[in-house]
Amino acid sequence: MEGTPVNPMNATARNTIKLILGTLGFFGLIVAIQLILVEHNKRLDLTAQKTFTLSPRAKQVVSGLKQDVQVTAFIHSDRPENFFVKDMLSRMAALSPHFRHIVVDINRNPALAREYNATQYGTLIFESQGLRKGTLLGRGESAAMAALLQVSRGPGDKVIYFLTGHGEASFSDASPVKGYTKLRGALVDEFYDERSLSLGASGAVVPDDATVVVVFGPNADFQPFEIEALSAYIQRGGALFVLLDPDSPPSFLAFLERYGITLPGLIAVDPTKRLFAGEMLTFRVTATSKPHPMIRSVNAPPIFSLAGVVEMQPDEKRGLFPQAILATSPQGWASLPENIPRTGMREFDEEQDFRGPVPVAGEMLVQTGDAFGRIVVFGDADFLNNNMVEQGGNRDLFVNAVNWLAEDPRQMAARPETQKSGTHQLFLTSDQIQYVLVASTVALPGSFLLIGVGIFTWRRYRG
Repeated sequence: MEGTPVNPMNATARNTIKLILGTLGFFGLIVAIQLILVEHNKRLDLTAQKTFTLSPRAKQVVSGLKQDVQVTAFIHSDRPENFFVKDMLSRMAALSPHFRHIVVDINRNPALAREYNATQYGTLIFESQGLRKGTLLGRGESAAMAALLQVSRGPGDKVIYFLTGHGEASFSDASPVKGYTKLRGALVDEFYDERSLSLGASGAVVPDDATVVVVFGPNADFQPFEIEALSAYIQRGGALFVLLDPDSPPSFLAFLERYGITLPGLIAVDPTKRLFAGEMLTFRVTATSKPHPMIRSVNAPPIFSLAGVVEMQPDEKRGLFPQAILATSPQGWASLPENIPRTGMREFDEEQDFRGPVPVAGEMLVQTGDAFGRIVVFGDADFLNNNMVEQGGNRDLFVNAVNWLAEDPRQMAARPETQKSGTHQLFLTSDQIQYVLVASTVALPGSFLLIGVGIFTWRRYRG
């Protein structure tokens, strides 16, 4: 029986329709994938300093904008950094509808450049609500965020007072150990209005515009009227940030005891967290089991040296509610200064020492009627000197503490590294060194030995 003959024209038409439908479906799939990728944009940045990725802090600041910000970037069309300018601004614009930007060729628009006083390639001008602030691309992401905060937050929005008159830390001293000039730069990046505060006259009070008052490493006694001024500030809902080294003035320690905060004069040591080949007095402090919000976004463990113990006692009847921030590991301990040799190296003594974890930083919430004051106390101030502020997470810990007390949560996020990872620094604890030693001298050679024995046995068995 002969089959029905197939019309070649019908077959060609069907194949053509299939090809058209398949092509349209393929392009539709590509469009759908592209739309999904636009809504869920991900980037893999393999550079050491994450050059092509915004830091969590930058993302948090831009996405939290409440008002429109206009950025004008002045470039030269032939310069290689143009890609980085456009890329960074595009990434920011994708985070917030309040962020807008334009890119201007400085050579083709000299009049506009003069209006903005843009004399260098890579100048970024941030504008919002009549405020204008310029910076340079070469100064990095932190400088761009400082300019953005300045125009979006407004001048005088957050005022940080540093108490003076008791031998506190100096921001004008550039020496490595006693100077704190680098710390001032950290505050500039956060765009806080930094001022000095003296309570050296009877009747002096903490100004009403004080967002945070910092007591930074005093070594001389306080007058009674100074203590009362600080106490009145706390009772009306103020925020006090205290950084103390051993041998702090007794009058100030007595003030803290009013609020259930005690510094018993003990020194914390931690042999398992000390830096490789270093003393036990300098170690990487540990977040508590319930991490405080100010420590969650710190990229690396802070490094304290000669840190004092900070104890906080709750008292609900008096409105005192403490929360621990940092401590030693359970293998650490506390001891009297005279029991610790200059090398800082010795074993735990059950009769003289106090077993860890030992608290070295904490916060006390102080309720007075409807007002809630806060006191954050660190048992170390030297960890912020010019020599140590860039070590570990020290810098981020300080600015996060200020942001926390200033009730500015959008600032509390991981910041870009200030120096390239692995360059001029390698922080390993003694436990980590033990792991490296065992892996390099036992595990790795042992694995090669077992592989060799296995191959030899297999060949002998195979004949």
